[in-house]
Amino acid sequence: MNIAYRFGGFELNPATRQLLAEGLPVALGARALDVLLALIERRERLVTKEELLELVWPGLVVEENNLQVQISALRKILGPQSIATIPGRGYRFAAALGADEALAAAASAAATSSREPPSIAVLPFLNMGGDPEKDYFADGITEDVITELSRWRSLAVTSRNSTFRFKGKAVDMQRLGLELGVRFLVEGSVRRMGERIRITAQLIDAESGNHVWGERFDRPMADLFAVQDQVVQTIVGTLVGRVQASGADRARRRPPSSLDAYDHVLRGNALPWDDPAAAAEAKRAFARAIEIDPGYGLPHSLLAALVGREWENDLSAPRETLDRAFALAQRAVELAEDESTCHTILGQFCLEQRLFDLALHHAARGVEMNPANQWNRADFGIVLSHLGRAEEGLELLRDARRADPYFGPGWYWRGLGVAQFVLRRHADALPDLERGVTNNSLRALAMLAACHANLGHSERAREVVARCLAFQPGATVDKLVARMPFKDAGDSRHLAECLRLAGIPG
Repeated sequence: MNIAYRFGGFELNPATRQLLAEGLPVALGARALDVLLALIERRERLVTKEELLELVWPGLVVEENNLQVQISALRKILGPQSIATIPGRGYRFAAALGADEALAAAASAAATSSREPPSIAVLPFLNMGGDPEKDYFADGITEDVITELSRWRSLAVTSRNSTFRFKGKAVDMQRLGLELGVRFLVEGSVRRMGERIRITAQLIDAESGNHVWGERFDRPMADLFAVQDQVVQTIVGTLVGRVQASGADRARRRPPSSLDAYDHVLRGNALPWDDPAAAAEAKRAFARAIEIDPGYGLPHSLLAALVGREWENDLSAPRETLDRAFALAQRAVELAEDESTCHTILGQFCLEQRLFDLALHHAARGVEMNPANQWNRADFGIVLSHLGRAEEGLELLRDARRADPYFGPGWYWRGLGVAQFVLRRHADALPDLERGVTNNSLRALAMLAACHANLGHSERAREVVARCLAFQPGATVDKLVARMPFKDAGDSRHLAECLRLAGIPG
């Protein structure tokens, strides 16, 4: 149904973005139209100046007189009484809508709930600088664009795992759209030139292959985050509509104050954390980012994750190691309450601290803030599995793969194995644990040995125990069980029984 607002001889069609007066088109600028739509859709209340500025110029610093210019233009067309000014506060739409107002509102709500959101995938931005060692920077910008787009509930965004398979490859956009199952594609490039940066971005209709929008940004490096936000806002505004996708549709992330700190985060994130040497380098990068910008929340969270791995995989690590990771994760959320990754990681460390209610709260909050993020969803599944809600956890873990068939870091498979173990499906746990285990993933080695032992695979259990003891010679049943944060004592007892059966020293 095509919704139209009718008032005082005028008709405004949000779908076509056209204003008619007695059936004839009225020349109205795009900003003025956005202001009018914002006021009509919020006609039951005052709309503050600050809210209007954010709705119509999202992510931009705009003087208030720009808004006043648009209000004046609207009053000249609609009449001086059409928009009421509430001095010092804002504006309110004052014209009476036609009798079909209620029908239009109901139909609009129904259309919003039933319509499939536009689907979009962001391809890896090309590094145009000629130095392969700078690929991490272009990759990081790509990931940030994906993350920011994922915050919009009005879009269905494909994760990086699917799109990064095509990095450096020449692709046919229409075929790629079919393969990824998306209607729109974003491609771009990044070039760093001293203290300046050039970013190009194009939005492509994958069905037709036509370019919907494209722009080149030549800016000082200091404007990087503003450019990222402008790219996201333009894409969302094109696919969803600037007014419909209001600031309430997402919680915008505050950018770091230091580009140098941001660069260190990108470097650390680009490293393979399952490799001990790379993990150590990533820790140094995140620590340096914090040193440069102590108010930057994300590196606190990422450093917490790496410090926490030391606790998980080194039985000689003191309790202070876990406490330090927990403190870093808490500080991250204090600094970046609007960052879903920070909540997800804090949820993991609340679990390690046996703060089960808080673990559930923060893990759920991470998914709520960014439901399109497969990492958040899978992490939530792992938390639920440790809380004894393994059926729910398993479903969330599987859902992450259903949404993105190429999602599958090592920790994900280890998490699936834990869920199956809690459900006593030891045979089902084996292929997942085998896929995720490494010689320095202590918990996965212990869980794998336990499952083999439970199934009567004595020789295979002994082989895995040997790997476990080679990595941690001081491993005992009690020490291993103490590092597994199960809420249900029955799960801990079952693990202990299986580990003894496997041959782990008591």
